[in-house]
Amino acid sequence: MSSDNTIRLLLINDNPAEAQRLVSMLQNAGRPNRAQHVASEAALTKLLQEHTWDLLIATEQTKQLEAANAIRTISKLQKDVPVILLSEREGAQPAVEGLKIGARDVVTVDEDQHLLLVIQRELIALEERRKSRLNERRYVATLKRTRELLDSSKDAIAYVSDGLIVYANDSFAERFGYKDRDDIEYQPLIDMLTEGEQPDAREFLRQCAISNNEVEAQEWQFTARTVNGAPLPTRAEVLSTVYEEERCLQVRIAASSGNTEELEAQLNEAKFRDAATGLYNRQRFVQLLDNAIQSAAGSQRTGGLMYIEIDRFEESVQQIVGVAGADHLHMKFAELLQAGVRRGDIIARYGEQSYCLLMPETTPDSAESRAKELLQKVADTIFEAAGKTLHITASTGISLLSETSGNADKVLEQATKAHSQAVGKGDGNTFALFEPDSDTQGDTDTYHRARVVQALEAGNLKLLFQPILSLQGSGEKIYEVLVRLVDGKDELAPIAFLEALGDAGLSTKMDRWVILAAVKAAAAQIAKGQDVSLLLHLTAASLKDPSLPAWLGVAFKAAKVPPKTVTFQMRAEDINSNLHAARDFAKQVQDMGCRVAVCHFGTGLSPFKALEHVNVDIAKIDASFVREVQDEGEGADALVKLVGQLKEINTQVIVPHVEQASMLPTLWQTGTDYIQGYYVQPPGDEMDFDFSLD
Repeated sequence: MSSDNTIRLLLINDNPAEAQRLVSMLQNAGRPNRAQHVASEAALTKLLQEHTWDLLIATEQTKQLEAANAIRTISKLQKDVPVILLSEREGAQPAVEGLKIGARDVVTVDEDQHLLLVIQRELIALEERRKSRLNERRYVATLKRTRELLDSSKDAIAYVSDGLIVYANDSFAERFGYKDRDDIEYQPLIDMLTEGEQPDAREFLRQCAISNNEVEAQEWQFTARTVNGAPLPTRAEVLSTVYEEERCLQVRIAASSGNTEELEAQLNEAKFRDAATGLYNRQRFVQLLDNAIQSAAGSQRTGGLMYIEIDRFEESVQQIVGVAGADHLHMKFAELLQAGVRRGDIIARYGEQSYCLLMPETTPDSAESRAKELLQKVADTIFEAAGKTLHITASTGISLLSETSGNADKVLEQATKAHSQAVGKGDGNTFALFEPDSDTQGDTDTYHRARVVQALEAGNLKLLFQPILSLQGSGEKIYEVLVRLVDGKDELAPIAFLEALGDAGLSTKMDRWVILAAVKAAAAQIAKGQDVSLLLHLTAASLKDPSLPAWLGVAFKAAKVPPKTVTFQMRAEDINSNLHAARDFAKQVQDMGCRVAVCHFGTGLSPFKALEHVNVDIAKIDASFVREVQDEGEGADALVKLVGQLKEINTQVIVPHVEQASMLPTLWQTGTDYIQGYYVQPPGDEMDFDFSLD
């Protein structure tokens, strides 16, 4: 599980102060969380039935709810929620007792580093289990589609296990004169042959089963008997395979009796095509990729491979339009990819939600340019499936082909690694080029710090602007300002690893660069008659910088930008960790005329507690509340309740990560002030959104 994801946490602890300390410790360690204190078995049951949870941390001895009862409740409801116990006792005995009742691990109280490592391990394991269950659902869906294809095939197909026909489609039954396939299923196949051919047929089928050949079908010519006893000369192909998890033989009789070379070529070609999209399948693509690598090895040319995957496919497509709709989406997605091919390109469907584009001759810059163009085209396209419109994005990893590439497996591994790097940059719609040296960096912290320093000195930074749309018709034109580090090959969000580095001086320097560049961009828009507003993120280091407010006054005056144009955004965890500094900063900039916002709001045990000390104008809801409704299909009760509580204290609300129109009625009814996300518009280079649409 990415450290960017909000942990949905249950806490069983009789000491509220200790529970709050745990939450704060996680926040300070860069693990934002939505914690819920549980005081009874009934409350636990209700929470488990209504929401998805990632983790439960319980103290060993509690009066309100015993840990053993909590674990038993989780097991009874068949929920996958790992439990970690905290014990004040030392030694092996508490661990033995905890593991016996079903806890994943037992950690001594106040051993925070140990606890963080256990949490990380359990969250990774949880994510792997969830992926496994997802793959199981996909496998079942694939089997269902396969069965449907078999049932509707014009070819006569039967599966034979231990000599018995365990499955036959209607075409197979009709070919031999039977009215229904039920008449021949679980009957010996050998009985359908003339008596003189049965011994040879029995030996042939036995040899096919022994050879276990799943690739090359064996040709079988025999004389069958119809239901009326009439002889029927037959030519079939026999292949070893698996049906309903049992090893068996597939017997296929082609619908057409014409055995011309053209028909054989068509059959061979069909073996290498994906049924849903018509693209090359994985098997054929790996062969073609190996050929391209060999060609590159014998020349000075450089080729490229794009590994393309639809972002959050399960949540953004399959849960919305179902299996059949997903197949239709894949067909349209494949058409989009084919529309952008160039001479020599090869496109294949590589996996359930992944594709590969082989470029036999390219350069790193050209490959990245094509990736950016392709991803933008995907993001700009409105797909239709199952009567619904879908807005999807994709991410891609790029690997180059040269004399050092080796084989297809190596190139594919590099491309998938680059894809993982791209996905790690944010919420999707990104690409990355695999760089071998990036895996062998000795001092990662020094490397990242040097990149930021160099970017600041050389001006290799750029701003992106994402519009925030008013749902209440305020007419405000607000843009959140995002910064990216550009080194010619990558666009990275430097704030993410700056905060991990803990370099306060570099963080404040970066914040000031962003503020200056952003207010200059706003001044240019104001000069054109565009009354824009900016939402600027501040790191924790800037909150604690006492010289920042005075510097801001000078910067606003120099840029001729009114302070009311700017809203400063602080993370909820930074406010909780620096309460006095955040309170003082908020008051000083609000006295200037600026607004103050808090993001990741709703995390922790008591999110409203900080608002009693720090006056904020706007709260941006934590994205996990939106994902529960939008991606995981849960109810909107938690989101509606949180928005309602904020409206009661006259705090405006931004709901981010909105990707589906289906979210809008709920948000509008709650009185949500603003929405942000790919449904509105992805981050862009210019402040050019048409706010008249609101």
